[in-house]
Amino acid sequence: MIVQRGILIFPIGPASHFHGGVPVVFHRRPMPQIPLHHHPIPLYPPQFQSRVPVFRVVGAPICRQGSVKKADQFKVRRVCRYNFKVEIAVIQSLIRAGYRFASFDTEFPGTVVKSEIPKHLISQAVLVDVYKKKHRNGYEFPDTIRSETWKRQILNVIGNGYKMMKTNVDQTHIIHLGLSLSYPFGNFPVYDGAYCCWEFNFNDFDVDCANHLRNSVSIDVLKRQGIDFSENKCTGICSADFAEEIKRSGLVELLPCLTWATFQSAYDFGYLIKMFTGNKELPEDIKEFMGNVKTYFGPNVYDIKYMMKFCDGLFGGLNSVAETLGVDCVAGSSHQAGSDSLLTLQTFAKMLKMEKNKGKRLWEECGGVLFGSGNLDFWHHC
Repeated sequence: MIVQRGILIFPIGPASHFHGGVPVVFHRRPMPQIPLHHHPIPLYPPQFQSRVPVFRVVGAPICRQGSVKKADQFKVRRVCRYNFKVEIAVIQSLIRAGYRFASFDTEFPGTVVKSEIPKHLISQAVLVDVYKKKHRNGYEFPDTIRSETWKRQILNVIGNGYKMMKTNVDQTHIIHLGLSLSYPFGNFPVYDGAYCCWEFNFNDFDVDCANHLRNSVSIDVLKRQGIDFSENKCTGICSADFAEEIKRSGLVELLPCLTWATFQSAYDFGYLIKMFTGNKELPEDIKEFMGNVKTYFGPNVYDIKYMMKFCDGLFGGLNSVAETLGVDCVAGSSHQAGSDSLLTLQTFAKMLKMEKNKGKRLWEECGGVLFGSGNLDFWHHC
């Protein structure tokens, strides 16, 4: 047998062929950084056009609403180190076939560094639309914020919030990554006879290792929700191998072409940016971090937590918002990355279908804004 990168692959001959009958172990190569300059395929037209979008991608079929397969059940596809290359290939083919709405969610060991920012300042910074007002000379604060002291205070709160997120992401490891895809008009992909979403399990976090920082309350919650840390340790994916395959397969070039639905996603983007840059520490400056988000994921990023500002009667966490809108959890359970990503995408689609052009306003007003972090273009012009 042969062991490559610490994984038993397949038998190629008697054990006596190896020195002393012991298989050779090849050490993992350092993870190369994914380049920041991609050449993505063109973006599709906005979904609010009169006709159904048709996506023409070289080597992929033309997909219309009528050609979508139907199923009667949802399945969260568990992805580990034995099948993650196959599942990444499936995801890539679905994106090329027209599934251009996506959502993702991460599970991690909780926050190990607490915020020192007063809560009333955080609420002021995230509730005031300081990011979106565009003028001829770039992005500026709206007219309602005239005090220079308030402007500096808001930017300092956002900057300190980013530093807290950076410190937590740098010192902890990702556990799960959930991913869901859909057409712009809400149909989900069918694979193996069921609607599906994906849950990638990583082995970077070792619950038995004292050096791996964690929030014990968060770990207890994840255990109660059914996350098997021992199974992840044995069969999980190394995040470096995951990022390398994303690059090798070409999937990284498709990510900026998607419309991303998220919920309070600063930490989620933080862990993915960390993986994509070779498990290096996040940038010191929020401006560089937001630039990385736009480069890797494109400009069409929506954060439901920010979109709630424009909707009466929506408050609380993802489950509360989904319940208010009448969106049911159809697969898995809460605090599991796969099911949470699916619920996020369903909730996002429901918000875009709100009456009296509310959905169209959300589409036009909320793109490119991360709750508590600002507008991607605002930081670019800062």
